[in-house]
Amino acid sequence: MLIISGSLYNSESDFVDYQNPLTVTSCGHYSLIKRPRFVTNRPAGRKDYQLLYFLNGKGSFIIDGNTLTVPEGHIVIYYPGEPQYYEYSLSDSPDVYWIHFTGNDIPGILDRLSLSSSRLHRVKVKDTYRNLFDKIIRELQLKQNHFDKLANIYFYELLTLMSRAAMEDSQQQNIYKYEQIERAIQVFHTEYKMPFSIEDYARQCNMSVSWFARVFRRQTGLSPQNYLTNVRINKAKELLASSSYNIGEIAEIVGYQNPLYFSRIFKKYTGFSPSDYKRKHS
Repeated sequence: MLIISGSLYNSESDFVDYQNPLTVTSCGHYSLIKRPRFVTNRPAGRKDYQLLYFLNGKGSFIIDGNTLTVPEGHIVIYYPGEPQYYEYSLSDSPDVYWIHFTGNDIPGILDRLSLSSSRLHRVKVKDTYRNLFDKIIRELQLKQNHFDKLANIYFYELLTLMSRAAMEDSQQQNIYKYEQIERAIQVFHTEYKMPFSIEDYARQCNMSVSWFARVFRRQTGLSPQNYLTNVRINKAKELLASSSYNIGEIAEIVGYQNPLYFSRIFKKYTGFSPSDYKRKHS
């Protein structure tokens, strides 16, 4: 393993700074060269905060009880007292920067930079990050005049740039998700006769069913199933009022193979049976 690191007190100290807003205590860069596997297991966590940035490769992390693969261009932030378990494999070519920090305003800093909502953020791979990490390491190694202040300034700049990238990525993801919702709405209005699987559609969009349903409801005010049912019922109302199709034919046209089930759904949504609605409006 190749390790390059620097620290405030010539060791990877684990302490809490109650006097200053932000204090970098140690920073380093490591990658696996020959060692097949490297594991970190801290069941009780640490007293300080830790940020890990994947410049290349990937690692396996347990966060909130879930095993996650963290690829390049991502950061993981650990809070004090949080269990830490992560491992790297030589075959995954991990190239990782890490930094430990403390201070009396860390929760506020992370909150203002929108980095407190999650422990995992996609910040992309940028040379700027690597340069700032290297500057911090060099300051902690050489310990020239005001090295600690410069290390803190570089780290705050690093956090700010990562926050910008994470927010831009989140906005792009939201645009993509809403585009998929609009596409689903278009499908509902043009292919309402066809069976629609929310599970399959969410999978195609790389979303969980619950997330797809949540975003859909946020945009339309309805669940996907209720929205599709409304489209089908409204189309059925048009056909009942203006066509000579019988109830069974209309049920099939709007996507229901069982006329009895169609009648039950239609009455639930309109208060009328299909035949009553047809008599009243035709």
